[in-house]
Amino acid sequence: MTLRTALARWYGVAVVGMRRTLARTTHTARQRVRFSVLGVAVAITLLLVVTGIGMGLTGGATVQDDDVDYWIVPEGDGASSPLISTDAPQFGSVHDTADTIRATEGVDSATPVLSQVLRVTAGNSSEYVLVVGVVNDGGIGQVSGVNVSALTHHDPYYGDGEYDGEWTGEVALSRSAGATLNAAAGDSLSISGNESFTVTSVDGDGARTVGDIPTAVIQLSELQTLTGATTHDSADQFVVGTNDPGVREELEDVYPSSTVNSRSEMTASQAMDSDLSVALALTAFVVAISIGTLFVVTTMGLELVADRTQLATMSAIGLSGRTQLGIVGVQILATTAIGGVIGALGGLAGIRLTNVIAMRTLTSEPIAFSHPVFVLYGVAVAVLIGICSLPVLLLVTRRVTGGVPQ
Repeated sequence: MTLRTALARWYGVAVVGMRRTLARTTHTARQRVRFSVLGVAVAITLLLVVTGIGMGLTGGATVQDDDVDYWIVPEGDGASSPLISTDAPQFGSVHDTADTIRATEGVDSATPVLSQVLRVTAGNSSEYVLVVGVVNDGGIGQVSGVNVSALTHHDPYYGDGEYDGEWTGEVALSRSAGATLNAAAGDSLSISGNESFTVTSVDGDGARTVGDIPTAVIQLSELQTLTGATTHDSADQFVVGTNDPGVREELEDVYPSSTVNSRSEMTASQAMDSDLSVALALTAFVVAISIGTLFVVTTMGLELVADRTQLATMSAIGLSGRTQLGIVGVQILATTAIGGVIGALGGLAGIRLTNVIAMRTLTSEPIAFSHPVFVLYGVAVAVLIGICSLPVLLLVTRRVTGGVPQ
């Protein structure tokens, strides 16, 4: 048999399998086939929703808000620029660099950001809190979901680079931090043993939220002093607010060893680097494959048993066992692919619904990440479910027919 003949033969098998799938879905075996499609669709929907939530939670750990358009982050640990601190992947000389970025045409606001998890004490409450240091330039709005407008502009303690200016001791708390520490505006705080801090504002009047990281935002120079980052004037990243996409090229030249990311790129990058995101996505993947395969094997197995008369007819008219198995295989893959498409669309809708519910009851911003590539991911996983189901279902086919002509 030539290659062309073989391809034509298998093309015919595929066409027959697709037509049988369509006929059985719409006429002869609607209930059983639709149950198979539904089982795959539900598994894929749950997979995408869990994956989206995992990526969204990871992205939420970065200092990203609606008025921040670009993030400048160090390019790995091997940076050699003299402006980058050599003991960690951080930027150095960040106050001067921030002034340079703000002077760039098209930039509305910019601040270096330093983040550390430190023990914060308020009265009898003592908890570890994410402490974020920023420079309030009057235009940054929110950082890590916390409004920084209550902080004095331009980081007074930094002064002329000597860290001998006015110590403000100002702290802006997130809702969950206020609830965790039982702190309100005007209360005194101790951060990493320094008792000179006072709460200037608590977002949402200290209302408790679910899934919100307790966060305290203070002046950058004051956090640098607490953590020993004054030596190189260090920070982890810059956040830049702008409506001009052309600014990106200039931001890429600010530090020789740095990467400039947009909001969507930062979310994807953080998701790829996160153990939490990988764990959630992997767990959802394994569960989807397991549940989907079991469902397809059960429902399609019943369908094959019910279809044994037609399989016997195929044997009687001389169709080989390989051809029959090919037709059944196409039916299985077509069924799971249809379920994958429906499940992928359902997953995107589920992510949207999750965000709507979360924004009305828990947070002020979406918690799940969504992207059109999720559709391809869902369909690919559905096809994989079909492939995993094939060995068992093809064995059932041979058993049902009692052996077919070879």
